[in-house]
Amino acid sequence: MPTKTWTSNLASTWNTAASWAGGVPVAGDDVVFTGLNNGQCTITIATATILSLVTTGYTGNLIVNTRLTVGGNVTLSASNNISGTSDITISTNSLITSAGATIGCGLRFSTINTTIQLADTLTLSSTFVALGTPAGFIDLVSSSPGTPRIFNLLNNGSTSQYVDYLNVTDIDSSAACTLWTYKGTVTTSSNWYLMVTQPPTVSSISFT
Repeated sequence: MPTKTWTSNLASTWNTAASWAGGVPVAGDDVVFTGLNNGQCTITIATATILSLVTTGYTGNLIVNTRLTVGGNVTLSASNNISGTSDITISTNSLITSAGATIGCGLRFSTINTTIQLADTLTLSSTFVALGTPAGFIDLVSSSPGTPRIFNLLNNGSTSQYVDYLNVTDIDSSAACTLWTYKGTVTTSSNWYLMVTQPPTVSSISFT
């Protein structure tokens, strides 16, 4: 598949062809941001759909103000600054590697019967949406069975989480899946244990 690499050292927009090697990314493109070109990238284009996203080493700001749909893997790094008023939508099976990055825009899992693997701790400080249905769950699993992963939801008091039929797999049968909720009904099930008391401002999901 074609690779489109961000080449701007100045603030620019996603749909500015001159800011990319190979032109504006389209569906089926692998998109790469590197530490060589750290200009801010703002997504305002009506439809931004790509195959994969890699931002290893990039120290600029990736501002997601309209939806970015990724049909594959997402690889981030601790140097990343990701924010915005919209979301990154994962539309198929995916491996998410955070490497210490905090995702400051929304994160959305949109397709039933897909598996999202976490390669390490995932931290999200904005809205989380999972659109599973009774006809098909979305599975959230560790990329390495038996190796613990953590999904941190940082609650700032104004964001929300909308989760339907998300199956968080307890990979090593340790019953170690815990969801801390900031607000909402307290219930229990085979996959979730929701704390009766309100937790601190940091909410987290952990599973092994």
